[in-house]
Order: sequence, then C-alpha cells, then structure tokens
Amino acid sequence: MKFLLILQGDGEARLQRDEFERVAHDAGELVGGELLADAQLSVRLPDREPTQIDGYYVIDVENRDRAVELARLLPDAQAAGRSVEIRAVMHPAAVDF
Repeated sequence: MKFLLILQGDGEARLQRDEFERVAHDAGELVGGELLADAQLSVRLPDREPTQIDGYYVIDVENRDRAVELARLLPDAQAAGRSVEIRAVMHPAAVDF
C-alpha cells in the first residue's frame, strides 16, 4: 500500500530526517519525497491563505501500521507546531480497502 506522509506546520522545515530516510530506504519502502518551496511563492486557485505543507514522502509499505511506525521516525511528528499527516494513496479500484 502506498501512503503519502505530509510534513506540515509552523517551525523549522529543515529538520534532520536522516533516520527516517535510512530506515525506509534500507527496507525498500521509500518511493520518493521532496521539500517544497515556501508557500508564499505558490499560486492558489481560488486565492486564499497558503497551507503550511512544506514537504512530503511517498512510501510503499505492507499496511497502515507500518506507515505510522515510519512516520514516527520523522522529527516533524515530535516537534512543537509540526505534524505528519498519513494519507493512503488510492488505487482506481480501491483494492487496498
């Protein structure tokens, strides 16, 4: 199952995420991820306040529990004012649910 780990919140966006990346990569579960440019540089349709999303990872794991386990390795999950949203990536037939 693929999951999107959405890094969001106030505070330091440049946290060290080496442990998460090493563990997920070594297990073959890290599909990819990127830090995003500052929200003030984005274009929003319709025009409204920018969201506090500043990065993401895509992981491919056995189940939701493993996604949560990996997400807990991210410093964003413990840093004040930051969070990690874990969202399943849907398949056309929703076969994983």
